[in-house]
Amino acid sequence: MFKLVTTADELVKVAMIRAIVFMEEQGISCAEEMDGHDHAALHVLGVIDGEPVACGRIRFLAGEAKLQRLAVRRAWRGRGVGGKLLAFMLDQCREHGFHRFVLNAQTRALGFYARHGFCACGEEFMEAGIPHVLMRCVEEPPPEGAVPL
Repeated sequence: MFKLVTTADELVKVAMIRAIVFMEEQGISCAEEMDGHDHAALHVLGVIDGEPVACGRIRFLAGEAKLQRLAVRRAWRGRGVGGKLLAFMLDQCREHGFHRFVLNAQTRALGFYARHGFCACGEEFMEAGIPHVLMRCVEEPPPEGAVPL
């Protein structure tokens, strides 16, 4: 269902999902949505029955992984796709050696991220005209030489 983007075609599908969810549904401007950080990020694409349905991006910054642009198209919401997307992204972060995760959550999604181990840090702020809260999740890395079960 989920994969890291490796082709231009897949990146176009990610851009399409973001345009639908963020620009069309939420009214975010193209200038704010396409912020110039895409070239230095890992992109994730979710596809169901050949249809692009979800996406997200990961940026690795100063010892922590920043999860951004998580989006699920309306027709696939409420089916667990968002939770699976987040889990896949966190697994990718771990595979890259990161165990500290941060994201700016829209306030309406605070409960979703809290259910996945994130805690709110700080006051509400506006981003792209939408209220957000900084959230973090910190895991202990496995001990040196540990073998996964």
